[in-house]
Amino acid sequence: MNAHAQLVAAADRALSTQPNFGDSRRILAKVYARYRFGAELFSERLPGVAALQPQLEALPDAELRRIFFDPLLRLAAEDAFSELESGQLASPHRLEQLLPQALAALPAGLCESRMAQRWSLQSEEPHWMWSILGSEDPCALQLQAAFDKIFADNPANRGALLNPDAAARQKVQDSIALLSMLLPNAGPAALRHVGAIALLEAQLEGGIVLSAAGGDLTPSTVFVSLEQLGNPWDIAGCLLHEGLHMKLFDAARSVSLAKAPDATIQVPWRNVRWSIVRAIFAYHVYVHLSLFKAAALLADPRCFERFGDPAAYVSRAHAMSVVNNDTAHRYGRSIDRARYLGEMLEGEWSHLLSPGGFELVHWLRSSLAPVDAAMFVDAREAA
Repeated sequence: MNAHAQLVAAADRALSTQPNFGDSRRILAKVYARYRFGAELFSERLPGVAALQPQLEALPDAELRRIFFDPLLRLAAEDAFSELESGQLASPHRLEQLLPQALAALPAGLCESRMAQRWSLQSEEPHWMWSILGSEDPCALQLQAAFDKIFADNPANRGALLNPDAAARQKVQDSIALLSMLLPNAGPAALRHVGAIALLEAQLEGGIVLSAAGGDLTPSTVFVSLEQLGNPWDIAGCLLHEGLHMKLFDAARSVSLAKAPDATIQVPWRNVRWSIVRAIFAYHVYVHLSLFKAAALLADPRCFERFGDPAAYVSRAHAMSVVNNDTAHRYGRSIDRARYLGEMLEGEWSHLLSPGGFELVHWLRSSLAPVDAAMFVDAREAA
């Protein structure tokens, strides 16, 4: 292993072992503990949950994950947490309806068991793909309605879900394998926080959607546009990107990131102001994507034989692409954006961070710094 490869391997390990933000198994253990404790609290007000509490207590973490990483059930559980906090949690509740169905569906997840076709993906944690187009199943209809809400705010937005076929499943499977080959620690660590993958074609006011995380409406799900991405290298990058959002979302359940979460800042590559929390989430992604790009530059020839040479693909330039960046633009690469955000978050914006947020930023910056210094030059010099 040459010196550059050793630096990439060291950063890959560093980004997957930090206790609060890197170690995905530790983060997920906290998530599972939160849902176990939540079920106990819900039982005090929801008889339908109380009746199932002995079964829930007996579940191993793997099966608890199947229950609570289901998009509909996780949404209902998070609603229950919010209602409990506000004093509004009361029976009847959707959680009482969904939990018995989810337990009956094991070892599959509730929505997974209702798909028109079952598409499972091989990885360290189980993933499945949405196949709901044309289905009249109640769970599929609820997922469709939740997806449609993403685009309801603006008439300029449009989005459509696509049912996967065998070729699409293989593309996603190949991309997961490629990500795990290039970043054997940080890649799987991000994907552990993903429950399901859905395919879409979508356009928002800001442009074509390449990928997205489900957020509050469709938790545990990431969306990717295979057609727009077109190659396994960039599909892998988008899966990493969205998995990282979910990983930090899970970590932030137990560690505060900002003193003033609603405070806004301006970044030079977007014409809208971001919240400081969004800037932190973006920095988390750009650091990892920079390392992913470095790993791709050093990829074993077997990667090219199996997945094709990145330089051989025709792709629209964008900052998060491994295949094609806009190097004429000052912030046209993930490394350029990572440098900017790291400097600002540790400098001018640092007063907006909580101690946990500053810990996160400092860890990310110090993990990437040796790789940045050794492997990346200024974009304008390269052009």
